[in-house]
This record gives sequence, C-alpha cells and structure tokens, in this order.
Amino acid sequence: MVESLCQTFGTFLCKLDNTDYYSFPSIEKLAENNVEAQLKDLSFGYRARSIQKSAHQIISSHSPDWLHSLRNCSYEEAKTALIKLPGVGRKVADCVCLMSLDKTEAVPIDTHVEQIAKRDYSFVAGKGQKTLTDKVYNEIGNFFRNLWGSHAGWAQS
Repeated sequence: MVESLCQTFGTFLCKLDNTDYYSFPSIEKLAENNVEAQLKDLSFGYRARSIQKSAHQIISSHSPDWLHSLRNCSYEEAKTALIKLPGVGRKVADCVCLMSLDKTEAVPIDTHVEQIAKRDYSFVAGKGQKTLTDKVYNEIGNFFRNLWGSHAGWAQS
C-alpha cells in the first residue's frame, strides 16, 4: 500500500536497477479533494477517507511543522494529539508514535499482541475482560513497559 501511495502521489526520485523510486507524498498532496477517490481505486478501502480528511485537518488546524513537533512532546501528549485525527485510534496512534515519533515506549496492541501477552507471559486482563477495551489495552501496554522498559514498543514488535 505504501508503495502505491508513493507511486501515485509522490515525486519521482530515481531509477535504480530497473526500479523506479518515489518520495512519500506531501501532506498537501494527500489533502487534495480528489485523493479519497484515487486511494479507493488503489484498494485503500475505508482508509481512503481518513487519510484525506486527516491530511486536510492537519493543514487547516496546525502549523506546517506540527507533526514533527510531536517528537518533542511526551508519548501521552503525542498519542492524544494523533487520536484527534479522523480514523486514528489508539493502535494507529501508537504505531505512529513508535515508528515515526521516536516514542519507543509506545506499544501498539491488537488481538494478536493480547493473545501473546496471555499465552507467553501469563498476562491476566483485569476482572475477566474478554474484549480489548481501552482499560485492557492500557493494562497490556503498561505490562510490557514494566517488563521491557523504555523500549517496550520495539521489544514487542
């Protein structure tokens, strides 16, 4: 998906060993009105609208360096800011924090990570919870942060 995003909306960089390389698209490009339809054509499905709307919201509501400035915030502040974007939930926010904002304590959790926590680390969700609620999500993240420290996000990945 990232490759098709770059090929469609990025700028051609070079050709190396018969492979064309493109930049990641600018936030301005992703905010354009026709982007949602093009992303749907590229099989982005439900993500198409969120990508375009998030890009538009960032441009219209924040300074040009807002995303970069999140690196200087605490993990919790950065995650809270990201969750305000359309289509960004706790896991996506944690992925962005970990992989783009140098927040190595961010632990993206899905049902697979929850199963690993239960199976391999004998993690017990609070009071018999069976779904991945916000409370359980936070408990698992804290469990891994206590286990692996400040680099828990990379340790679990």
